[in-house]
Amino acid sequence: MTEVPEHLLRRSRERRAALGLGGGEGGPPPSEGESAAAPEGASAAAPVRAEGAAAPAAPTPAAPPAPPEPPKPPPPYVAAAMARPKVPKWAIPVLAALPLWALVYAGSLYIPSAADADPVLKTGEGIYLQQCSGCHGGAGGGGQGRPLANGQVLLTFPNPQDHIAWVTGGSASVGVGNPYGDPKRPGGQHVAGETAGGQMPAFGGTLSADQIVAVVRYEREVLSGEVNDALAEGNGQPTTGKGG
Repeated sequence: MTEVPEHLLRRSRERRAALGLGGGEGGPPPSEGESAAAPEGASAAAPVRAEGAAAPAAPTPAAPPAPPEPPKPPPPYVAAAMARPKVPKWAIPVLAALPLWALVYAGSLYIPSAADADPVLKTGEGIYLQQCSGCHGGAGGGGQGRPLANGQVLLTFPNPQDHIAWVTGGSASVGVGNPYGDPKRPGGQHVAGETAGGQMPAFGGTLSADQIVAVVRYEREVLSGEVNDALAEGNGQPTTGKGG
């Protein structure tokens, strides 16, 4: 066992006496066991630490967080868009169905022409556009040839048979410079070959009888607006005619 030096023991007794713990000059000396158990320098060092120890410093309170910045106002165009009335949800399917509704509505307004409903008139329309429209106009308004629309051809040929004979034989069937058609026509009869287009060509050699009937029907019923049921009977040959 290590022996504690005397000067350390004396210093310890003086410190204890100063603190009022006994063990001064008049107090009992420390027991041998206490002196032996204490490590060297421990008795002196402990009181020094106890006397000079400072109270722990209080923790510095944390600074309060800075208040959040107020939100910036949106740009004017964004504010205007947000204030604009929104399209109601029920209007979206209605808007999507508008194109279909427009097609149905347009289809309901379409009235098929007589040429679409009658295959003979449809054939006559095709022949007229290929063979006759160059002189008489696509809608029968006239040009190098005489006008046929608006009842003009019905005034010249009240009888469909005379009309068919004219298309078949042309100006040669009556002779150039001779009148043709209804003698009672308002304004007088037409004269063969006096138009800017010259003579009416004969189509008897290029068109069949059925094709000539089809184009005559188209000129009378579609271009001039006559509804001639007699031409639609039997084999397509006219039986009676209507004056106009």
